[in-house]
Formats: sequence, C-alpha cells, structure tokens
Amino acid sequence: MYLTLQLDSETSKDEQEIIYHYPMSEASQKLKRVRGIFLTLCDMLENVTGTQVTSSSLLLDGKQIHVAYWKDSDKLLLIGLPAEEVPLPRLRNMMGDVAHTLKFMHGSLDSAFCQAENAPRLDHFFSLFFQRALQPARLHPSASPSVQQYDASSAVLLDNLPGVRWLTLPPEIKMELDTALSDLEAADFAELSEDYYDMRRLYTILGASLFYKGYLICSHLPKDDLIDIAAYCRHYCLLPLAAKQRIGQLIMWREVFPQHHLQPPADANTEVFQEAEGRYFLLIVGLRYYMLCVLLEAGGCASKAVGNPGPDCVYVDQVKATLYQLQGVDSRIEDRLATSPTPCLSCADWFLAGPREKTEGVTTSPILSRLQGTSRATASPKCKRTLFGDYPLRVRKPSPPRSSGGSDGACAGGDGGGLSPQTTPEAVRRQRESQGSDGSEDSGALLQVTKKKSTLPNPFHLGNLKKDLPEKELELYNTMKLTSGPENTLFHYVALETLQGIVITPTHEEVAQLSGSIHPQLIRNFHQCCLSIRAIFQQTLVEEKKKVPSGGDHSESTKSVSSLNPVKEHGVLFECSPENWTDQRKAPPVVAYWVVGRLFLHPKPQELYVCFHDSVTEIAIEMAFKLFFGLTL
Repeated sequence: MYLTLQLDSETSKDEQEIIYHYPMSEASQKLKRVRGIFLTLCDMLENVTGTQVTSSSLLLDGKQIHVAYWKDSDKLLLIGLPAEEVPLPRLRNMMGDVAHTLKFMHGSLDSAFCQAENAPRLDHFFSLFFQRALQPARLHPSASPSVQQYDASSAVLLDNLPGVRWLTLPPEIKMELDTALSDLEAADFAELSEDYYDMRRLYTILGASLFYKGYLICSHLPKDDLIDIAAYCRHYCLLPLAAKQRIGQLIMWREVFPQHHLQPPADANTEVFQEAEGRYFLLIVGLRYYMLCVLLEAGGCASKAVGNPGPDCVYVDQVKATLYQLQGVDSRIEDRLATSPTPCLSCADWFLAGPREKTEGVTTSPILSRLQGTSRATASPKCKRTLFGDYPLRVRKPSPPRSSGGSDGACAGGDGGGLSPQTTPEAVRRQRESQGSDGSEDSGALLQVTKKKSTLPNPFHLGNLKKDLPEKELELYNTMKLTSGPENTLFHYVALETLQGIVITPTHEEVAQLSGSIHPQLIRNFHQCCLSIRAIFQQTLVEEKKKVPSGGDHSESTKSVSSLNPVKEHGVLFECSPENWTDQRKAPPVVAYWVVGRLFLHPKPQELYVCFHDSVTEIAIEMAFKLFFGLTL
C-alpha cells in the first residue's frame, strides 16, 4: 500500500488515504481495513523516539505477517509478507531495493504512485516482486535441480547485497572486453560523428556493463549506476533469462533517473564538477548469453531530448555490433566458467564421521574399499561408495576435539576440493557417480583403519604428488586455497566488495559438482545465516556513522576508540546430519561447520562470509586478504 499522511478533513471520501493498493486478495483486504494502525505507528513512534519506524509484525488468521515501512515526505509505502517465507532482515532489505528501484525508474515515489497511467506498470512490478519473494524457484528454470535449488537458496542473500555477481577472467580476455566497450563508449564512428551530420549527436554514452549468463564480466560504470541497473535487471528477471537460455534478441529502452547524477551536490563550490542538466536513458541489448547495458545522457554535450524519444536505431545497431564482435570469446568464457580459478570447494558429505569412529579414535574412509590389496583391513560388502576415485590415501591422526561439533576424526583427509588443481569436472562427476544414487551411506559399512596402518599417501596434502604437478598449476593451487592446514575445509563463501559493487561467489558449475545429502542443506543454511549476520553488520554501520561528527574526518574520529572497533566478526557453529538416515540402531553421522561473517570498514568497506569445517581454526582476515588481493574490475 502507498498511503498519504495528509488527510483532507473537509471531504469524507472513503479510503482517501489509499493512493495505491496491490493485490486485491482476501488477506490483503484484511490488512487494508487496519491501515490506521500503520499510520498511527509511523506518526507516533517518530514523535516519541525521533526515528522512523522500519517494520512491525502482526498475526493474521494465526499466521505472522511482517510489514516493512518506507516513509517519503508525507507518504508511506508498506509491504507485508508472511514471516515463514521471508525473514524480517530480508524484508527490510527488499523494501529498500523496491524504493530505490522505483526512484530509478520514475524519479520519485510520488511520480510512480500518483500518476494513474502507472497503475498497470506497478501491478506488473509488484507481481514480479511477490514471485521473487515467495516463489524464487519459478523464476530460475533449469534442467538441473541442484542448480535451480542453489539459485533459489542464494537469492535469499545475494538479491539483497549491494553488488553484482562477478566472474573473474584472465587478463587477455578482459583486455578484449575492455577494448570492445571502450570503442563503443568513444562513439568514434561516422554515424555518430558531429562532422558527419553537421549536428550534435543525440546521446552521450556514459558507460556500459556487460553480462554473460547473469555474471558481470566487464563494467565501465560508476558503482552507483551499476547497482541501480543491476537491481532493475534483477527485478525484471533479465539476468536469469540470459543465464538459462539463449536470447534470440532483446532490446529494452526506457528513461531512467539515476540519483547519483540527479541529486544536487552537497558542496556548492564552483570548482567542483557540476552535473549537466540532462535526461538519462537506459538501453539494454541481449544476444545469446550476452546482455549489454548502456547508460545514455541527452543534454550537456549532446542534444536535448524533447518529449518521449524512442531508441535510436544507430545506437542499437552499434551495441549489437559490439555483441557480435564478442562471439569468438564465448568458448573461452565457458572454459573459465567450468574451470574458474576461484578457491576450491569441498563437499560436506566428505566429512561425515559416525560417533563410533570418534570415540575409538580411528579414521574412516570408504575409499579404502578400493584398496583391499594394500591394506589388511576388510571392507563390508555393503560399502559401494567411494569418494575419491583411485587416489591413494594416507590416514592422519584425528584432529583434537575443539567443541561438541563432532569434527575430530572426521573422514580422513576429508576434502575433495583439494584433490589437485588439475581435477576436471569429468573426474568430479565420476566421483559423484561412485557415491551411489541416494547420497547416503550406512555408518556400519564404513571401513575402519587403525592409526598403525598409516602407510598410504594423502591425496589432499598432495605430498609426493607435488613433484609431478606443473609449476604453474602448483602455484595456482597454493594461491587459491583459502583455508589453513593441509586439507581444504572450505564449503562455501560470499565476498562483497562494496567499493566496486561486485559479489564474488562460487559459480553454478562449481556448486553443481558437489552433491549429497548434507551439502544442499548446508548451502541453504549458509545463506539464511549470512542474512542474519549481515543484519548485525548493518546495525554496526549505523552505530559507526553516529560516532563520526558531522563534517569531521572519519579517520580522525576512530583514533579515540579501540583499534579493533572498525572490524566486526560474527560466527555460528552448526552440527548437521543426513536428513534421510534410516538406521535406527546407530546414531547418524555428524558434521560440524562454522558460518563466519566479517566486516571490514578500513581501508574500504568489504564483507566476507565463509563456511568451513570445524577441524582447523581459521582466521577470517587471512582468508579475506587471499580472496580480495589484486581484485579489480
């Protein structure tokens, strides 16, 4: 609902405070009838506390409903969603995204809601909004259920981060992309030359961003413009469209109102650059798996736009020509997606350890069923699951107990991400096929090996295998391993670079290679937990801003407080067991893992969220340094 706080007492028109309402359902009608509560809370709490109300919760027919508020001058925007579907921190972030996206599309909330011709557009806008909030799987169609499940679970966190999912590329590919975008932005061709037509060009190209299968691969836009455009594309499901199926041809054109350009400068100094009073247009052209977003300006150096101009064919053709020019890069980007040089991941199922193995101090691994000739131990005939193919294994001593998480003695060397840098998707797929169809295993069927039999090399530490690795691949392995210790215990990660507006996460291909009974559950839990941790960080940022005196230097103000104050860290320890455990005689195996978030305020804002096994103490600062070092667009 979009309500006005200024009521005309002379007219007794029913529902005069309601400017917009969606949808016309039975549940929404009940909320509509108690709208006076929201108006009273908004007005009363601001007078009492001096701060604006952000959210409230109520029970409707026995179900809890979260309601988020967004006050804009004398108007109030309200969005209500069921608590069981959308957590309150996510709803607050979604409310902020809705307000900023509508301002980007219409200039202000009043322009969006108070014009009658916008009603059908707003209905479409909020229809997509509710689908993204309540049925994210429908907006991510995929032939692979695991990829679809990953998209739906990651949307809880990633759709609310002020950044775009980014794909790292080698320098030679990035140079080609940068060159192509620079040629387009220079507009140095005859059809757009002032000398050619003896007149001013229609638009000035301010910048462009290139997406491939939903990943940002090149951007020449300021961070604020990039985030606005990405939020618009995400809301209208353009990024999933390019990611899941080839686009025949997509052309979108609309006038936009980027607040970064339109808001008046805080400094009235004449020496500071002043934005030209122009109009801004967004041109989006999609072709196959590519999508190129171009921000154009009319006015200033270019001609002034009159009325409601449509897309100019010359600019559309030039953007399409740029995409055609990049056709040859497709195969190399696909190779990068399949073998991305991002940190290797491990599957949580590889770390499962039953209670018997922990108490007896032995290490178990089903791989040894393949090694009957090298060990006197005998494997149960029921054991058909092997985790690591034909790689040999050196049994290590169990880790010392650090908590009740059951991490000690967890699956010898239990890490698949550290197999070796030359591990191919086909090899990982063979591993998964050898795990059995149900992804679960009988703890009684695990092969037990005592510590006296530790004569086999450890494939995760690489050990003797390091001699056989090419120097380049060995350097890559050592560089991209985030966790400490001989094994790779990293399950998942999300890194937010707020200065550039990019998010670094594992690719869909990497996540699809890791399956089992525990890992999908871990991924869902990770994103929901990070959402709660980030809500704590956002409150920390508010408190940090209060410490900075108006007009003062932030660096000076922090000298008086503790040096640890600018860095915040929050972690949660989880214990996880297979959901489909059927053996009633034995307790299910347990894997313990940490979800840790760390906030960096200096030298630039950064956020890191990692999930790793509870076997080695990890230092988030070290992991962040490895991940962020040398990271530039």
